[in-house]
Amino acid sequence: MQRPISLGCFHSVSSMACFKILIDIKLTTMWDKIWHIVRDKISKQDIYSPAVKTVAVVGCGVIGSSWATYYLAKGFDVIATDPAPGAEECLRKMIAEFWPAVERVGLGQGASSERLTFEKDAAKAVQKADFIQENGPERIEIKRELIAQLDGAAPIGTLIVTSSSGILVSEIQDAAKHPERVLLGHPFNPPHLIPLVEVVGGKLTSSEAVQRALAFYTAIGKKPILIHREMKGHVANRLQAALWREAFYLVDQRCRLGGGD
Repeated sequence: MQRPISLGCFHSVSSMACFKILIDIKLTTMWDKIWHIVRDKISKQDIYSPAVKTVAVVGCGVIGSSWATYYLAKGFDVIATDPAPGAEECLRKMIAEFWPAVERVGLGQGASSERLTFEKDAAKAVQKADFIQENGPERIEIKRELIAQLDGAAPIGTLIVTSSSGILVSEIQDAAKHPERVLLGHPFNPPHLIPLVEVVGGKLTSSEAVQRALAFYTAIGKKPILIHREMKGHVANRLQAALWREAFYLVDQRCRLGGGD
């Protein structure tokens, strides 16, 4: 059945734009195509709410630094935090190394590495954040403590999205008083270059939070993949692990292709 849609969705698109859209639509799939085309035409700020202006990046290792670079390249203010000695210096160094690559890809309006601030205290770092990208160590006890801390300090409407590569959201989100806003946004490495992101909620995550995360990532140029069921390692890492196992097996069996090693 074709999806019904109200023409009220055209409120953010000019009359001429609507006319051009309709010309290109084949009548057999008209309503479905109208939805997809108009969705892409509507202003990015209309796609997700509340509007995100400041992103907190919690944990500034390789993944966190890559995420920080991406958000800066898209024109956000970024507040980064990491308790490790020398973390700020290391972060700024990595951003400087990553920046030429994002420049080649294309910078968003207002993009600047100067929009980065560093705050060693995680609670202070997220107090004014509109979106939180958490990249802490892959240990459940540390994640739970960190999620509780972030949840206690962040504005109530702010999503807390973990980049965890293996830990289930359901294993850590109940440490928060507002577990419905905790979910997964696992990037493909490196996040500042590869657009794919795996998105999945835990048992206590609200459907609204999942949809907001999907809309936000889409609006900033990512290609989010919605996973409907939690699984250790998610999807990409499990496929990658299977490929590596087979590669090692082929090497062990002395299998060669075309004379190459």
